[in-house]
Amino acid sequence: MLLTTQLPAQQPLQPNIDLSGMWRFQLDPMGFGKTPGSELYLDKLSETIMLPGSTDQGGKGIKNSARYVDRLSRKFEYQGAAWYQREVVIPTAWAGKEIYLDLERCHWETTVYVDGKLVGMDERLSTPNRFLMTPLLAPGTHTLTLCVDNRLKYPMDQWAHGTTEHTQTNWNGIVGRMALQVKEKAHIQQVKVSTDVPAKQIEVAVKLSSLKVGQKGRLDLNIREKNSSKVIATRSVEIDSLSAASPIRQTLSMGNGMKCWDEFSPNLYELDAVWNVGETQDTQTVVYGMRSVEQGKHHIRLNGRDIHLRGVLDCAVFPLTGYPSVEVADWKRIFSTVKEYGMNHVRFHSWCPPKAAFTAADELGLYLQAELPMWIKDVGQYPARRDFFEKEMYAILDEYGNHPSFILMCNGNENEGDFAVLEDLVKKAQAYDSRRLYSASTARTHTASDQYYVSHVTSKGWITTYEGKPSTDWDLCKQSDIDVPVIAHETGQRCMYPNFEEIKKYTGVLEPRNFEVFRERLTKNGMLHQADDFFRATGAHTVLQYKEVNESLLRTNNSGGFQLLGLADFPGQGSAFVGILDAFWESKGLVTPEKYRESCAPTVLLARLSKRTYRAGEKFRAKLELYHYGEKAIKAQKLNWTLVDEAGVAYRKGSCAVRTIQPARVDSLGVVEVMLDGIDTARKLTLKAELAGVKNEWDIWVYPQPAVTDSDGFLYTRSWNEEAKRWLSEGKNVLLVPEKAEGRKARFASHFWNPIMFNWNPMIVGTLIRNQHPAFGQFPTREYADWQWFDVLNGSTALELNNLKEITPIIQSIDSYETNQKLGIAFEAKVGNGNLFVLCIDPEKNIDKRLAAQQLLVSVKQYVASAAFLPEKSLQLYEVDALFPAVVQQKSDTGKTNQAIQQLLNK
Repeated sequence: MLLTTQLPAQQPLQPNIDLSGMWRFQLDPMGFGKTPGSELYLDKLSETIMLPGSTDQGGKGIKNSARYVDRLSRKFEYQGAAWYQREVVIPTAWAGKEIYLDLERCHWETTVYVDGKLVGMDERLSTPNRFLMTPLLAPGTHTLTLCVDNRLKYPMDQWAHGTTEHTQTNWNGIVGRMALQVKEKAHIQQVKVSTDVPAKQIEVAVKLSSLKVGQKGRLDLNIREKNSSKVIATRSVEIDSLSAASPIRQTLSMGNGMKCWDEFSPNLYELDAVWNVGETQDTQTVVYGMRSVEQGKHHIRLNGRDIHLRGVLDCAVFPLTGYPSVEVADWKRIFSTVKEYGMNHVRFHSWCPPKAAFTAADELGLYLQAELPMWIKDVGQYPARRDFFEKEMYAILDEYGNHPSFILMCNGNENEGDFAVLEDLVKKAQAYDSRRLYSASTARTHTASDQYYVSHVTSKGWITTYEGKPSTDWDLCKQSDIDVPVIAHETGQRCMYPNFEEIKKYTGVLEPRNFEVFRERLTKNGMLHQADDFFRATGAHTVLQYKEVNESLLRTNNSGGFQLLGLADFPGQGSAFVGILDAFWESKGLVTPEKYRESCAPTVLLARLSKRTYRAGEKFRAKLELYHYGEKAIKAQKLNWTLVDEAGVAYRKGSCAVRTIQPARVDSLGVVEVMLDGIDTARKLTLKAELAGVKNEWDIWVYPQPAVTDSDGFLYTRSWNEEAKRWLSEGKNVLLVPEKAEGRKARFASHFWNPIMFNWNPMIVGTLIRNQHPAFGQFPTREYADWQWFDVLNGSTALELNNLKEITPIIQSIDSYETNQKLGIAFEAKVGNGNLFVLCIDPEKNIDKRLAAQQLLVSVKQYVASAAFLPEKSLQLYEVDALFPAVVQQKSDTGKTNQAIQQLLNK
């Protein structure tokens, strides 16, 4: 509150009254508070709440006992009108000034009253709400009443992240800056800075409030480096009342020492616009960066150079508050993490963040794509909704348009309907503000006005990579060759098992009751002791998949980029644990940033391998390439490579000369060729490459030439039959590789997105392997499915072993965390007087090409024939009988899978 009664000449007015603190409060679930006879803005509200904040944080609404498995659970739920009220004292010094109410982020429709009189209503989801209060706020004490209504004003899809319950929640409240701001009658309304990098200059457009006829003023423009006293340019302009009616445009030179803004050098400048009229003064400071954004042939161009977007999605996940942070420090933490993992881009999926996010990205050097809160299937319906989106678009451009990080804008996610409406929005945005590139929608339809296109698929084929392959000698160049830069949409999406240790992190308004339900179901099925093993095995597989997903698009030299889903978990839409980070953007301990950057960074070594498994005596061949979108050229030097075993001992090594490589390209480096001779036992080898401090590696497996396995001492059988039972009754060993078995047809790759939203077979999120078991004596493996398992698991069968309480599978398919069934591809047990080993893989189909499957059979047979084959647990014959009925008819999943793909594409 201001106590000054007189201002000296040329001194700025004390700017605001902070409105944070305790407010009176009342819920209005019936929505009667604005109706005659029930006007809550005329009453003194009876409860209290702290602002900024939400009704959830205030413990207001309905106490929620539901345990949602498809999302986090709010402790308190509320949808409807909520009323907030307090007194404000306007100082006498504010007499004759303009007074604005500034509310940084409300959710959603906000109506303002002063002393029972209506000021106005606004409905922003993406930008601050600002109300002119001058007519009703004379000096003295007043009652300020706000009504915030979070009911959906227009028909909206349940998924759009601006309003969805599945991420930030459809919260009610006011967060961030809350203030009454005072300005002189003659004040600055808006400052827009447009940069011209080739000309080394900027154009400043200043919008002023109107002057009285005959009144004059002086506009001073001063440019300096941010956080520095170094002045770059100054300009003073005399302005009369007629000129002030239109934006004042001035061009200022940045000088020969101009510093550009990009991901490597996020140089920033500050422009002070000072408006002097008589003895009054108003100042606005704008931060900007010198950068130009253009549409290239296949890439977005920044400052005259192609860039490649290595992006992640931000879906408004804020587990502690249930609403987006408005603090720069919070966004710097998130964005610093994004950059630590080699990314340079964030897409805000169907929402737009607060100013703090843009500020943090400006300072750290990160490229942002903001979107309207739009994810709808009936675009073109409901004219009022369409008008809302257009107003929201202009508000976003006005509020955040000066930020250099804001290089892309899209209408929203996977929209469907009348794309002429979406294209109209693009054209209007392009005409209104040409400082970035625009697109009609992520996915679904490419319009003629798109300046870039984010999609799963183009007119030439599928471009989004969800999972890798054993071969890395492929790319998506043909599919990416369209008329605008194309960015792969929502890559990855490999689901893993939840980490129950994460539960204790949820100390805010949202509780992980879905985690608790999953844990209880796991406990009921007797596998809680395996929870951490499930998490780590599936997490390691996701890390492996993301390496290949990322590298496939780095190999694609005409790709405009990719947007990974996700670097962090998505706790809604069925609980999608797809991130190598948790929902708090914190590491799960699965991979270090340094290791992740080997396959995702400005400069990455790449290898094209035809396969991952080899016979001893074969020639190993790898074509090495370099993805280089770094800041500077890499000077000519040697590339070093080594093929090492698991003990780190070099098997072969070499080097090749590499010429100077300029940025913004994918270049061939050379070929590694090695004869894999002298190998008489199964081995895993790793190709390690290094160039100019950049490292990467790829695993291969080499198996000796097949030898005839002595089957003396055990029975190898394809069916559970009387002969197998007789051998067991006689105390002998049996290896059962069933030709037919009731169970799920397993896959190498983990489940897509999550098994609750995409309920398609086999509903398996990964594989846990008891890699120290002697059955793998001749089959080197980790505890998760690495690439040698590709030809083993595809076509294998996972038996449901719920009734076998004492049995822990040796090769265990990890069921969906929703159902938590015990699934096994391989297990062993004492049966009768003998020992049984069950291995449910296909030992015949294309077996001559499936080297790993051959070697696994060799290893298991050697184990079953050995004295080490002594299972600890026992089964009765009837228990094995139940697993292998006499006649089994395998069901085809083709129809269901096709339906699931249609669901993915919203067909």
